[in-house]
Amino acid sequence: MIEKGDIVTLWNKNEKHLCHADGETKRIPGIGVLNTEKIIGSEWGEELDLGKKKYYLLQPSMKDIPELIDRGAQIVLPRIGGLISTYCDLTSGKRVVEGGAGSGALTAVLCKMVYPDGEVITYEVKESSIKRAKKNLEKLGLDDVSTIKKGDVTKSVVEKDVDAFILDIPEPWKAVEIGEKILKNGAFFSSYVPTMNQLEKITKELKAQNYIDVKTFENLERDMIVKEGAVRPSYDMLGHTGYVVIARKK
Repeated sequence: MIEKGDIVTLWNKNEKHLCHADGETKRIPGIGVLNTEKIIGSEWGEELDLGKKKYYLLQPSMKDIPELIDRGAQIVLPRIGGLISTYCDLTSGKRVVEGGAGSGALTAVLCKMVYPDGEVITYEVKESSIKRAKKNLEKLGLDDVSTIKKGDVTKSVVEKDVDAFILDIPEPWKAVEIGEKILKNGAFFSSYVPTMNQLEKITKELKAQNYIDVKTFENLERDMIVKEGAVRPSYDMLGHTGYVVIARKK
């Protein structure tokens, strides 16, 4: 059942919108004015008539994040954030230090993984990115497990004994030594980079320092068009997003 304060995705086959069911009347872009009191008490998956359209009331999922946030720079897609979280063994109660907030898309995935008892502490150098990421995390209802600080992870991080150090910054190799200082023994270092040159440089640095079990990969996804008697791969495919490196501190 939807309770007061829940974040709800209003979905139909052509569109989706995020709504905070706080009992207030608000204007939702693309829909119009909605008294959210009407949603509270409804069952998840229930259909709601809004004007001439019908929407399903769904719990937001990680795959919806790119469509539901205010995006600035290129984001780390949720499926890649999910893989990073899996390789870094993120579960409720884990403490993560992240370098680079961007629009908060990767931060949101990490927060979902450590929710409700963990914490994601993010360092970001740009004030505009800090504001955007904070706003997006509040919108997704994840700000209670997120802390965003203005700072540079290649220079100083105050946290100690963290479970994972996850980076989306231009020069992650400059933060390798910081990772050695803040990670627990056996804990995870991860970096997302868009080019092979960056991947080569960060991998080389990790192998030269106090890290083991270094793994690098990229993740590609192609939809399938499924019709009776005519199943084929989609012609539209995002062939490259970025590369990921995972390592563990000795």
